Amino acid sequence: MQVRSQGAGWRIAQAGLVALAAAAFSAWVLLHAGWAAWPAAPVAGIAGLLAWRALRCDPVALAWDGQAWRADGVMGEVDVMLDMAGFLLVRLRPVPAGRACWIALSRRDTGAAEHALRVALYARARVAVDAPTELWRSG
Repeated sequence: MQVRSQGAGWRIAQAGLVALAAAAFSAWVLLHAGWAAWPAAPVAGIAGLLAWRALRCDPVALAWDGQAWRADGVMGEVDVMLDMAGFLLVRLRPVPAGRACWIALSRRDTGAAEHALRVALYARARVAVDAPTELWRSG
């Protein structure tokens, strides 16, 4: 199974959050200086546009072959960081080491594979237990 993340919705959300933070901070500064807060609106717009340009999102292909997860060919372990019905934010941690890759997936990205993707993401590998777990320790 393979899905391709375009990431546009996540990019919009991040740019909007930067714009909101810039608006709140600039309004706070202006109000404490005794001025009107309206100049915070253009500051927010500029901050949002700058964030939009800085947060370049390249498409990422996330694949599950039944044994390992891969993002653009890099093998790793996945964690579901945010699940909001039609939106998933997944973190892929490369194995054995490397920088984590954050992948935003919308229903548009997953299409008919949405259910299978969720099953694969939430399934846990079974771990063989060699010895019974001690519930109580003496001493």
